[in-house]
Amino acid sequence: MADGRWQTAATDEQSLRESPSAIRHPPSAKIAVLTPLPPARTGVAHYASMLIPALAKRADVRAFDASPGVVRASGALLGDGTRAEGAHHSIDTYRRDDFDHVIYHLGNNPHHEWVYAEAMREPGVIVLHDLVLHHLIVEMTLARGDVEGYVSALRANHGEAGAAWARGRAAGLHSEMGNFLLPASIEIANRSKSVIVHNHYARERLQSFGVTTPIHVVPHPYVHAEPAPVQRSPEKRVIGFFGFLTSAKRAEVVLEAFRIARELDPRLELLIVGQPAPNIALPEGEGIITTGYVADEDFPAYYAAADRLVNLRYPSAGETSGTLIRALDAGKPVAVSDYAQFAELPDEIAVKIPFDREIEALADFFLRDIPDPSRAQREWLERNASLDLTVDGYLNALHGGAAAAAPLFPQLELVAATTNAIVVRNIGDSTIPTRTYGTPEYRLIANDRWLALPCDLAPGATATIDVHLDEGPLRLYHALQDVPMLPPEPFACSTITR
Repeated sequence: MADGRWQTAATDEQSLRESPSAIRHPPSAKIAVLTPLPPARTGVAHYASMLIPALAKRADVRAFDASPGVVRASGALLGDGTRAEGAHHSIDTYRRDDFDHVIYHLGNNPHHEWVYAEAMREPGVIVLHDLVLHHLIVEMTLARGDVEGYVSALRANHGEAGAAWARGRAAGLHSEMGNFLLPASIEIANRSKSVIVHNHYARERLQSFGVTTPIHVVPHPYVHAEPAPVQRSPEKRVIGFFGFLTSAKRAEVVLEAFRIARELDPRLELLIVGQPAPNIALPEGEGIITTGYVADEDFPAYYAAADRLVNLRYPSAGETSGTLIRALDAGKPVAVSDYAQFAELPDEIAVKIPFDREIEALADFFLRDIPDPSRAQREWLERNASLDLTVDGYLNALHGGAAAAAPLFPQLELVAATTNAIVVRNIGDSTIPTRTYGTPEYRLIANDRWLALPCDLAPGATATIDVHLDEGPLRLYHALQDVPMLPPEPFACSTITR
C-alpha cells in the first residue's frame, strides 16, 4: 500500500452503458477486486486485464492495485491490449464497507503480498492462481529475517510438521521440493468465504490438506489474439519456451532435449521468451535466442514466430498456465507434462510428455511432424475457457452457489474379476494419477490385498491389475496410501472366477 491509499482502475462506464450485455444483466452487486494490474510483471495482471471488463458487464466492479507510482488508464484493462482514449484512472481509499463482495487474486510472488495481507485481515473470495503460496510466505518472513513469522505461518498451514520444516530451513537445511509439498495456502483458504481455482487437481489437493471452505473450479479465461504478421523461414523450426523461467518449468530438460534434437536437425531454433528466476542461468549457444522480459502486448508476435511450444511442469504449483492457454489460442503444437493438472487436457490439443523418458520424448516432439491441432484447440477453448464461463463461475462463487462436490475417491467400476487379474474402469471426469510425488497414492483393497493402479487412468479408460486371488466373493475398497479410512465401505462386490 502506498501512503495508505489503494491505486484503482475504474471500469469504463460508457462502454458498459452501450453494451447489450449490460442491459440484459444490469449491474447490481458492488464488487472490489484486489489484484496486480498491468504493467505489473506477473501473469495475474494479464489475467485481470481479461476478467475485469467482462465481469463489469454483470456487476459494479472496481479494481484496486497497491503498486506505488504507477499511472494507468482504465483502457489498459482491455483484454486485447488496446487503450480507451480519454478514460482516466482514479485513486481512492479502499473501504471494505463500500462493497458487497471482495475478490482477492493471489499468486506466488511478492506482487501479491498486499493482497494476501488484506485477505487475511478481511475474509472474502480468494482466487488461488497458484495452489502453492510458500514462496510468497518466505518473501514476507524469512527473506526479511523473520524466522518466527515463518515458523508460525508454516505451523498455521501444516501443523507441527510445517513448523519443523520451517526451523530446518531457517537453519540452512532446504530443498525446493518442500515449497511444493507444503504449499502454505491452507490457512488463507480456510479463513476465506470461498475459493476459486482453475483445475480439478488444485481443488483435490486443497481438500487433501483439509480445506473445508467451498472450492469452485472456474475456467481460466482466454481472449483470442489475432496472429501477428511475421516472416518465418521454411528452413527453420522454432521451438517456443515462454514465461517466467523457473526450475519447475524443466529448463534443464528442455535444453538437453533441444541439444539432442538439434544435433539431428540443425534447422531447430529455441526461442526463450521471458525473464529467468534468479537461480536460472540463461544459456548461450548456437540456435538459442533469448529475449528477457516481454510485455503482454508483444507476446502474440512471439507466439506467431514459433512453430511449436513447450510448457512442462514439475513439481506442480497447481496453476493453470496462462502461457499455455495463449499457446493453445495460437494454434500450435504444444508439449506438456503428463502430470497433475496438465494431465486433464485431452490428447487432441496437447502432446503429453511422460517423466520416465522425458528428454527422449521431448526431443521426439521437437523433431517429428505433428498434425495441425489448431481446430481441436480452438474448439476446446470455446467450450472450456470462454470469458462468459469464467464470469458465470465467479458470480456463482460470490453469490453462494454450491461448489461442485469433489469426491475424496475416484469413480471406478469393476469390469471383470478373475483369480489372476482385476479390470477396473474410470467412470469419473478426471484422470486418476499414480505415483505423484508428494501426494498420497490412490490404492484399491481387493479383500485383504492392497493394489496400485499400473498407470494413470484417464476418464473412460480401463486398467488391468495383475493379482492372485482365490475363487469366491470379492469386495473392492477405495484407499489412499498412508491415510486410514474407517469404517471401510466396498465400492464393488462380485465373485471371483477363473
